[in-house]
Amino acid sequence: MRQQGDTTFIDVLNALRIGELKTSHMSVLMSRVSTEMDGEFSVEKAMRIYPTNKQVEIHNNKVLQYFREKNVKMFTIRAQDSLVDATRPLNNSIDTVISDDINKTGGLPRELVIFVGAKVMLRSIIDVHKGLVNGAIGIVTELKWAGGFRRGQIYKQDIPDVMVDFGVDGIHLIKPKSIQFQAKFSYGTAERRMLPLIVSWASTTHKMQGTTVDYAVVYLGQKLFVQGQAYVIISRVCSLDGLRIEELDASKITGKTFCNVDALDEIDRMRQHRPNISEAIVNDGQ
Repeated sequence: MRQQGDTTFIDVLNALRIGELKTSHMSVLMSRVSTEMDGEFSVEKAMRIYPTNKQVEIHNNKVLQYFREKNVKMFTIRAQDSLVDATRPLNNSIDTVISDDINKTGGLPRELVIFVGAKVMLRSIIDVHKGLVNGAIGIVTELKWAGGFRRGQIYKQDIPDVMVDFGVDGIHLIKPKSIQFQAKFSYGTAERRMLPLIVSWASTTHKMQGTTVDYAVVYLGQKLFVQGQAYVIISRVCSLDGLRIEELDASKITGKTFCNVDALDEIDRMRQHRPNISEAIVNDGQ
């Protein structure tokens, strides 16, 4: 559905999906390999999609440095953490009992570098009907500090409201939110208040599932580590014109590992029962 009209791209994706890439398919992919990233593929524009968190972190830091060198005014926002149900007194910094893993802190980061023009990803479900769901990507258009008249951060614990342009879903106000989760070392319940946003000029394959982008620079190299990862990575893009590949390892995508036959059988079964499935969905009011 994403690639409607681009029959060449659809053909490549279908072959990749079942591990039957031919020379003609590889030629198409090789034609998209490039180290020249300009225009819509420049460092601050196109999404980069990587298999690992480390690759994502490296690229996001690279883009932040790019904007620093352009003297863009940035703000470092730090989460407000506290223990709300402590099992015993805390003698050290609260940071020592809060996980560094954002997935264990309700999707709220410990720290966020933000500025007007930053590309960000929403890490929380705010309003499904407005498209404000986990994984939504947009551009920061305005920072709103407390009091309404301030133009910057006065105290290090200040957290602004943020206006974000999510494209077709419009411009929306994103406010800080509070989430409770378990502290480390059995210290009880912790609470974090923070913007549910992370910078996102690059993202992992996992976080991009369900997302569509017009332009992306993707990685299909040695660090691919899960079956189907390459397919998910390149199928986020609407057309071949919107795809650039920064690294391609043919051995990772040419069928060294047999495709998942059980998965293919299940897809065929679902296709055969599609009318019944559609009817069940309607009857269930979904």
